[in-house]
Amino acid sequence: MEDILVVEGLTKTFGGLAAVKEVSFRVRPNVIKAIIGPNGAGKTTLFDLLTGLYRADRGRAIFQGKEILGLQPHRIAALGIARTFQTVRVFPEMTVRENVMVGLHHRARAGMFASALRFPRARREEAWMWEESLAYLDMVGLEMQAENRAGSLPFGQQRLLEVARALATAPRLLLLDEPAAGLNDYETRELGEIIKRIRDGGVTVLLVEHDMALVMSISEEVLVLDHGEVISEGTPEEVRNDPRVIEAYLGTEIGA
Repeated sequence: MEDILVVEGLTKTFGGLAAVKEVSFRVRPNVIKAIIGPNGAGKTTLFDLLTGLYRADRGRAIFQGKEILGLQPHRIAALGIARTFQTVRVFPEMTVRENVMVGLHHRARAGMFASALRFPRARREEAWMWEESLAYLDMVGLEMQAENRAGSLPFGQQRLLEVARALATAPRLLLLDEPAAGLNDYETRELGEIIKRIRDGGVTVLLVEHDMALVMSISEEVLVLDHGEVISEGTPEEVRNDPRVIEAYLGTEIGA
């Protein structure tokens, strides 16, 4: 099966310091692939390059046969790549359902003029978004919170709301940037089950995460970065036992 994402020689420097250096890897469709590494390894910068927030100095990134480097973020999203961020980014004064509907507007076709004049097509589309948003909230366990203000949700549920909003764009590839940050053990286990359900629903997941127990329990493949370079790639078991990875983590047990 053809790889959904192919990255070759991706490089980005800031003030002469290489945040990402000659990074190459592939992502097979319908897998959970984790990207791990110590702080400052270049993981989030890599996501920023793949989603158009930064421009690469050199390299290639081919998503479903199309080069995405150099495209604007909205063009990349339209091709089928969605992401979440390290810091929670919900619209706090909007309802939980309305936050998800923001993601659905990416798929709307009625147009601003038709929506403003309440044409039948626009009304049908709005009704569709109203129901569809609940389906995505159900996927992350927030359907009962649909009409609550997003800012009133606990931190962990706000992270899940971000995931639901990203899913509402109907991505083929979902980039999750440290989704377990700030979650307790129970919330992290629930998150792991949700990510597996997303994968089982046909969405490929690229996951940046520091929680090694989560990474090792749900990932089929793991890529390890250190100082912007790939130092290991393989199955969780292969990476766990790689001496280069153990050294990068200062001898701590990985995912124990």
